[in-house]
Amino acid sequence: MNLEFNIAVHVLSFLTKHSEEQFNSQDLAELTCLNPVQLRRVTTTLNNQQYIDSIRGKGGGYRANARTPTITLDTLYQLFVLDKLPTQRIFTGSEESYCTISRNIATTMNKYKEQETALALNFYRNLTINDVIKDTLQEDTSNDTF
Repeated sequence: MNLEFNIAVHVLSFLTKHSEEQFNSQDLAELTCLNPVQLRRVTTTLNNQQYIDSIRGKGGGYRANARTPTITLDTLYQLFVLDKLPTQRIFTGSEESYCTISRNIATTMNKYKEQETALALNFYRNLTINDVIKDTLQEDTSNDTF
């Protein structure tokens, strides 16, 4: 999980809950407790994938569309976590090392990483934005004003 994945789930859930409304980026950032720059980076990707609608210009903003409530979290995990994995080296060791551990640690850790990814995708596969809203609303809402 990373921040952009969390932002995407939060924004999609918020827009779905308020599907009859449209929010400009400043208001949406404030209502979702986000930095406007972070919000725009994520909403640009969501809009490009047609997971939300974006209306440009004065009076414009973001709103949920027919797809938004049924987007599965595995799709978002792929888009915001797996497709954005770091390009720098993530494994230690060297195949040229005299040490057996150093020679093979990257292969072993890569297998673990692949299993971890499969588990995460499987976990998120059957969860939708509607499920997130339902689970979130079951939490304490005594201070909920919006």
